[in-house]
Order: sequence, then C-alpha cells, then structure tokens
Amino acid sequence: MTYEKLQEILNNHKAWLDGEPDGSRANLSRADLRGANLSDADLRRADLSDADLSDADLSDANLRGADLRRADLSDADLSDADLSDANLSRAKNLLSSINYMDANFERTPDGYIVYKTFGAIYPAPKDWKIEPGSVIGEVVNPCRTNDCGCGINAAPIEWVRKNYKGAVWKCLIRWEWLIGVIVPYNTDGKIRCERIELVEDMTNTKTNHD
Repeated sequence: MTYEKLQEILNNHKAWLDGEPDGSRANLSRADLRGANLSDADLRRADLSDADLSDADLSDANLRGADLRRADLSDADLSDADLSDANLSRAKNLLSSINYMDANFERTPDGYIVYKTFGAIYPAPKDWKIEPGSVIGEVVNPCRTNDCGCGINAAPIEWVRKNYKGAVWKCLIRWEWLIGVIVPYNTDGKIRCERIELVEDMTNTKTNHD
C-alpha cells in the first residue's frame, strides 16, 4: 500500500471517529502493511484483520477495539501501543509468555529461577530485605505493550551482568506467583513480576557462560 493511500484511509478514519458525515471506518483487512510507520496512529476500531503488519512501527498507536484477528505481527513494534479491547484472536507471531519463560529461565520443582540487581537505577524500597530467603513484592504494570513499567524487573543472568553493574541476585518466582508475571511483547530481555524470593547473591559466582 502506498503512503498516500494509507494516509487517505487514516484521515477518513479520523473523520469517522469524529462523527463527520464524510468519514469512513478504516478497512485495512488483508492490507500489506509490512514495515509501515503507524507510530501514534489513531486506529481505534479499525479493521486490520488478516493484515500483514510484520516489521510495522505501531509504537504509541491507539488500537483500542481494533480488529486484529489473524494479523501477522512478526517483529512489529508494539511499544506503548494501546490494545485495550482489541481482538487479537489467532494473531500471528506475538511473543508467547509461556514460551519465553521456558526458553530463557531454569525450571525447578518450585518455580522459575531468574536474576536481579538492586539499586542500578532506582534505590530499593526500604521495606525490602535484601537477604537470602526474603520475599519481596511490588505492584506490577500488567500491560504487555509497556516495555518498562512498575514491578520487580528480572532477567537471565547474562543479560543482567551485561547491562548493569553491582550485586546480582539469584531469585525464585514460585509457580503460584506466575499469575503476576508480565513478559512485554517487545522485551529486550527483562520481565517484570509481582513477587519473587531471593535465593543467593551471585555477584562473585562464575557461570558456564562467563
């Protein structure tokens, strides 16, 4: 689809959303939108079913109530997009939280092993006890299109050591706490969670990858 045609559709859609008589709902069903720049676009209630949105920039786009059934979202940037009430049934190539956790974290009888550092950007809350066996908690932002948000951020040990300096803790997310785990669609390696248990200070411990 040409840039000019896409802009025409978006302009008509905006007019439709504003209740203007000459407006029309965006019909982008089956559209080839590979690599399209739709950042900040207002696509509320737009029909994007079966559209090819691979590599598209949908960052900060408003997709509330949009029809994204069977849309191909391979490598699409969904950072801070609003997908509230969007129909994502059978959407293709969205990052699976289950697959991501299984591929990147060790499973144990009690839960997943993850790693965390403290004080790298923000100081740890005063009520957190940074010691083995301590259980810490935080309100978690549940929106998967937010790459960063409130919650306890954790990652694989290699990622933590590469991106932060300081103490690295081995932690446990117990199976019963998985409901509080959020894996952003465009994660760079981090997940965030509501509750973890501190297991061991790994700062001076070598791993097989060191």
